Amino acid sequence: MYWHEKIDLVKKKFPDGFKDPFRAGPEIITKIVTRLFGCTMLNFMESDNRAELLRHGTFVKQCSLSQLYNEELPGLDNGGNYWLFFFKIPMGSSFQVYDCKYGALRELIYLSSGQDEQDFCIVDKKYAWLLYFKIDRPNNTVGIYNVGNS
Repeated sequence: MYWHEKIDLVKKKFPDGFKDPFRAGPEIITKIVTRLFGCTMLNFMESDNRAELLRHGTFVKQCSLSQLYNEELPGLDNGGNYWLFFFKIPMGSSFQVYDCKYGALRELIYLSSGQDEQDFCIVDKKYAWLLYFKIDRPNNTVGIYNVGNS
């Protein structure tokens, strides 16, 4: 299934909890990168380890994939809206950002799970904090980093 087909499924399943800010996407991504990663878009695009670019980022913990889905993600506010920022979407462009409530966010993370290595961020809509997740599927590990007060 192609990425845009997965997005269509999420739109249908969560009509009030998911928005694809297609036109505003590049501007939102630039704000996330400059404010929370503290670098230029060029540096961000060329980096092999974006966790090192995090502005005042802290390594929080390492967990398993099941802990990510069963313990870490449920810690988010169920009624809150977040930016979900993906790097290297399967069969999509390099960077994508979506406006999601918890249910849609969790579904999108699951639908993007076909890659061995995947990085994504959950970002406060006011850019006050960010959670960065670095997934290594072959080793069943997820590195979690924090910027700000999440």
